[in-house]
Amino acid sequence: MTISLFLGAGILALLVLLLSIFSEVIYQFFGRGEKRKLTIVSDDEYKKELDIEGGEKLLSLLQNRGFNIPAACGGMATCGQCKVKLRTDVGTYNAVEIPHFDLRTREASRKFLEEGAGDGYIRLACQVRVDKDVSLYLPKDTLHVRKYTARVIKKRAITSDKMEMWLQPSRPIQYKPGQYIQLAIPEDFVEEHYKKYGNFIKEACKTLGKEFIPYVPGTTLYRGYSLASTEPDILKLIVRMAPAHPSMSIEKGGPPCIGPACVHTYLLERSLWNFFRGEKIRFTGPYGHFTLKEEPHTAVFVAGGAGLAPILALLEQWFQEGRQDTAIFFLGERRFQDIPMVYLPKWLTWQQKNPQFKLVPVLSGAFRGDNPAELNDLDKNCLSSLSVEAKRLVKEQGFVDEQENHWKGEVGFIGPLLRKYLSADQNIVFYLCGPSPMTVTVIDSAANQLNLKKEDALFDDFTGTLTPSVDLIYQKLEIKELLYRASLPNADKLIEKIGQILIIQLILKDKIEEGYRFLDQVRESLGKSAQELELMLSAYKS
Repeated sequence: MTISLFLGAGILALLVLLLSIFSEVIYQFFGRGEKRKLTIVSDDEYKKELDIEGGEKLLSLLQNRGFNIPAACGGMATCGQCKVKLRTDVGTYNAVEIPHFDLRTREASRKFLEEGAGDGYIRLACQVRVDKDVSLYLPKDTLHVRKYTARVIKKRAITSDKMEMWLQPSRPIQYKPGQYIQLAIPEDFVEEHYKKYGNFIKEACKTLGKEFIPYVPGTTLYRGYSLASTEPDILKLIVRMAPAHPSMSIEKGGPPCIGPACVHTYLLERSLWNFFRGEKIRFTGPYGHFTLKEEPHTAVFVAGGAGLAPILALLEQWFQEGRQDTAIFFLGERRFQDIPMVYLPKWLTWQQKNPQFKLVPVLSGAFRGDNPAELNDLDKNCLSSLSVEAKRLVKEQGFVDEQENHWKGEVGFIGPLLRKYLSADQNIVFYLCGPSPMTVTVIDSAANQLNLKKEDALFDDFTGTLTPSVDLIYQKLEIKELLYRASLPNADKLIEKIGQILIIQLILKDKIEEGYRFLDQVRESLGKSAQELELMLSAYKS
């Protein structure tokens, strides 16, 4: 019986595959060639009509016509960056698009498609095939994105796994601190990378419960990198060697991911040793709206890993402009050795001279099971690399003991420490960049402990799922209020259980759609009785 079921499932899967192939073949031979019109509108009454051949993906159509919308994954629907606002109904989301959209966007799309309400709806350009006349809206800043070339003119290691890259663009690029660019990685290098590491990456994806996306030859692969600089003629990036599986270090044979590790290796092998005559690097930009708010506010900067890059730029802007509001900088790293010593003296000096600025490095010791409070030999070597004055400041400001054996600063994770350094403030704004688990948990803590408003949690969503993840967190907050208003005696325990399931089992595993279903189940059960909710939570399995 079991064999028959497996056989039937296999035959069905084969039929679906053959049908898909047949449909694509039919399309390629008979669906192409019809002339269509693509209309692009923007602010200031901008309008451009393009005569196109029907059937191509919207992403490639736009990029080939000079509209350099972001697409860090090369059109594989994994980054979620190529969102465009369509004013024409070209169909609803497909399965791979859904996790990239929050509830508000989904509802606006539904109203436009079903009721004709609103001025358009958002989809991923890489998933839209243009087989009819289409009109869409692009923001004004997207129209100003250009293609550039640059040469690597300087590099230096700032930690054991992070490197600072200095690029000199062929012409100055106007950007705002906090924005990012997209580096183009040569096809031959990416193809070789996948030949070498493809099976390892596939296995890592399987272990992590993530979909493995194979590389398609002929695809230009871009990777987004935030700018750590503020000058138009020199661009500074921070590149980190990252394994595909966070618990498998590269030093111990863990496969590097196709993102930072691939670009890091490419730059290292092909460009960095030949400073002024190095191979040209192509990139597009600038992108993003991760920028400082102009009005006075309490600023909380949160960075981890290579996410330090845009936070560096925002901090530089903060002090260049002479802002006097309270600013706190939480830096999450694994050990003391992971704090970039090249920047530490400047941060310590800022803290010494500006009573409104507070530096809070937080060491987690994550993934190695070690105690970051005990300085090991590499930690001590990093401390020794500091100047006498910088080392004095490290001790004077309470981060390391006089004997240079112990870390006296914060240990653990940033979220639980927020209330120690901050109180609820209507004017508080968080600027976050780093690993998704850090960003999600910090925003969750800030929303619960400090009443942080959703619109004041600012970040760049390079994963494509961070925006709906934050939406889920704030929906959980609404449910928390409902539970308290119901005056349930065990409300705190129920809220804790809901949070554990939503964040640990769903959000941090990128199960966005299941997260929405879970919260719907919570509301439905709560609408019946507290007992029904408890029963649902106790029986819930991810």
